[in-house]
Order: sequence, then structure tokens, then C-alpha cells
Amino acid sequence: MPQSLTPRLRAQLLEEVQQQRAAIYQYLQHGPQAQYSDLLLKLESHPLSHWPELLSQWLTPELEAKTRRLEAIQAALSQMDMGLYGLCCDCDSRIERHLLVQDPARQRCAHCEQSYQDKEHHRNRLN
Repeated sequence: MPQSLTPRLRAQLLEEVQQQRAAIYQYLQHGPQAQYSDLLLKLESHPLSHWPELLSQWLTPELEAKTRRLEAIQAALSQMDMGLYGLCCDCDSRIERHLLVQDPARQRCAHCEQSYQDKEHHRNRLN
């Protein structure tokens, strides 16, 4: 990944982390207060990196999507910190630049993403 592009993508990811955090808070604040008030207190007292684990027992479809996106963003930021950003999680080849520009949290190259989607589609058809 060209060094000149990485800071811009990092900034996008950091901004999106805050957007996801706010969206999760808003979702929980407007849900059934009795159920979510304890969860909101836990989230406030833990770092964002612990949120997916804390949210795992409360996953509605909407909250699950937000949590998965938060995990993907956090993974991309960690990969940047380790110098592994832009490598496919399946085959270790470089993820195409235009795909990272479209989604800086992307974890797979085009080929592996297609294979993954095909497997998911097949698995969903069997269920």
C-alpha cells in the first residue's frame, strides 16, 4: 500500500469508528431502556476494542451489522499499526488499491472475496 494513501485511509477509518460508536449508542438509547441501560453503562466503562464482545449477547440484526463493521474497522487499524494493512486475510496477496479506496476496512482481495461470497451463498442455501 503506498504510504501516501495510508494516512488518508486511516483518517477515514478513525472517523467511521466514531460514526459506528455513535450509531450503536443511538440504537441502544432508543431501544427498550430496561434492557439496554446496563449495557450502555458497560460500554461507557470499556474501551471500544471490547465492544464487540460486550455486544455479542445483545445482537439484533441491526446491531450485529454495526458490530461486524466495527470489528472490520478495528482489524484494519490494527493491521496498519502492524504494517500488514492491505494484505488479503485468506491468501496474503495485496488487496487491489481501488478496493481499499472503496472500503478501507476490506479484508480480502477480489478473488478471495468472490470465493468467500460463493461459499456463503452455498452455505445459506443449505440452511
